[in-house]
Amino acid sequence: RTHSRVMRLGVLVLAIGFVSFGVIYWQDQKVDAGPSLVNRQIEGAEAAVKKAPGNIGIRLQLATAYEINKQTDDALKQYDEVLKADKGNRTALLGRAGALSEKGDLKGAASTYQKITSLVRKGEFAGADPQLQEAYYYLGSIALTQGKTKEAITELAKALNITRSDSDALYLMGVARLKDGSPQLAVDSLKQALRFVPTGWCEPHTQLAEAHKKLGQVPQSTYSGAMAEFCQKRPDEATNRLKTLVSGPVAVEALMGLGLIAETGSKNAEAISWYKKVLTVERTNSSAIASLSRLGVKPPVAPKAKASSTKQGRG
Repeated sequence: RTHSRVMRLGVLVLAIGFVSFGVIYWQDQKVDAGPSLVNRQIEGAEAAVKKAPGNIGIRLQLATAYEINKQTDDALKQYDEVLKADKGNRTALLGRAGALSEKGDLKGAASTYQKITSLVRKGEFAGADPQLQEAYYYLGSIALTQGKTKEAITELAKALNITRSDSDALYLMGVARLKDGSPQLAVDSLKQALRFVPTGWCEPHTQLAEAHKKLGQVPQSTYSGAMAEFCQKRPDEATNRLKTLVSGPVAVEALMGLGLIAETGSKNAEAISWYKKVLTVERTNSSAIASLSRLGVKPPVAPKAKASSTKQGRG
């Protein structure tokens, strides 16, 4: 999941804008389709830079196209040109740091991200600045890669102070806390990450299994390991492990997992059976109720509590 994260918010915006720029430019020039779209974008932007070398926006677009095309050194040259003209350009700084990371220069990348935090952290809107949040996130990621777990925790905490729902930052925080010898705090962070991305993300389940194991919580570790297996396209192994948990301390989670695996495999009748069993353990479980509704089954109505009555004596 972290590898699929958009590298930088600024680059995403520029990339979208640049698609329009490239298409319009080449349609105007009536060039026959031949090279790939990104190569045509590069050629168009290179021509535009020659005509207007002082245009920072066009240079940033060209740098973005170079990055998309894995021309990291060329992208760095363009970011450096922008920074010569505007040393505080945050989009260029983010781009440069990302390119340095791609080259494996983590020290240089961290130094560049730190320039952003120095520029922005005391600003009026620092508490809601997405570029500052990105910088803190990547500083935390780099520190974790370098084995500096305490530094990683500090930087990731700053990122989460800006965007508490950043599932990637929560995941890395969990990993860092686990490596730092705080498995319970790791569990807390990893569970929060999964609340925002509940399916299709295997790594948090694997880390949770390890954290629970360190805490001596065998059922919880088994459950997380089973969900990791399901995520890794091994539903039979996951099902077998979850069935050992249906009467223990994680019974509800195990039953929900079994229902999800069956439903994903288009075994709707089996899924319905598992979800109904959840309600025998926890009658108001909203996830089971929603799952049954999704499958067209009206969940059983809980019996109403009897109204208490009191007899009034005569005065």
